[in-house]
Amino acid sequence: MRARFLCAIALFALLFFPLYARAVELTSLEPLITRSTRLMIFSPHPDDETLGAGGLIQKVLRAGGKVKVVFMTNGDGYPEGVEAEDHTVHPTAWDYNKYGQIRRLEALSATTTLGIKTRNVIFLGYPDGGLTALRVKSCVHVDPYRSPFTRKFRPPSSEVLVPRADYCARDLTNEMERVILRFRPTVVATTGPLDQHPDHNSTYFFLEKALDRFSLKYPYLKPIVLTFVIHFNGWPVNQEVSSGNRLDPPQGFPDHGAKWIVLNLTPKEVKVKRRALMKYHSQMLIMNRFLLSFDKSDELFMQDRGPASAAAGFQMSQP
Repeated sequence: MRARFLCAIALFALLFFPLYARAVELTSLEPLITRSTRLMIFSPHPDDETLGAGGLIQKVLRAGGKVKVVFMTNGDGYPEGVEAEDHTVHPTAWDYNKYGQIRRLEALSATTTLGIKTRNVIFLGYPDGGLTALRVKSCVHVDPYRSPFTRKFRPPSSEVLVPRADYCARDLTNEMERVILRFRPTVVATTGPLDQHPDHNSTYFFLEKALDRFSLKYPYLKPIVLTFVIHFNGWPVNQEVSSGNRLDPPQGFPDHGAKWIVLNLTPKEVKVKRRALMKYHSQMLIMNRFLLSFDKSDELFMQDRGPASAAAGFQMSQP
């Protein structure tokens, strides 16, 4: 009874006091999943959205909420993948660009399987394997970052949201702020700052910057920010067999006291998530064991602790 009461308080705060939304310390995601939920996923590559949040996406849609997925890159900077797909040991820029189109189509197929309409999927088209470089490269339009794989230095014209956007930190942040402004999410989910893949922790970095800018313009709109982990040492492939069909937190993860939030999935949600993962044929060719390690009966999240969390001191806990 007390747990229900606390969940009701949290939901009330989320719906009617968005200024304090990020101050609520969640122990369950259930209060977030309603017909009023507007979930935005920032996925570094095609497949991360399904691996980390395929179940959450389904739950929000089933509750009547809205979901939008934003792909930071098309996953076109993966030499091993291109070599396996094209059976070539010396891929060219054309090969990498073609591979990016394949992964883009796979992403559309996977998100459609999860229930997301194509119009709610956005591809920013920034450089796979280059997001960390963008963090340190100044934005000078005469000398933007150039992908060593695709040889591109700006997003495809069909995917540009901000005029004259190039591969640089300022333009990427501007584009992320633009999609946040258009959708106005109540919940944002992405890979965390301690994920060991450079593109993944850089995605978190850029999202943080974009949300800071967004909050300056709209201080009354404070979405809950959730993070999930895809890469940490050998997890979850090396997870203990005794864990069965559950996904346990990675051992040795430096969570600094943050608590993992477990989202339990129904058998149907697990089945649909598996079907979505199987749409990534190009990835199954070379890392099927890794992808299927996320085919579990739960998903793990952490709530991002923004400045508001420490300041407000509003906490919610189970009895």
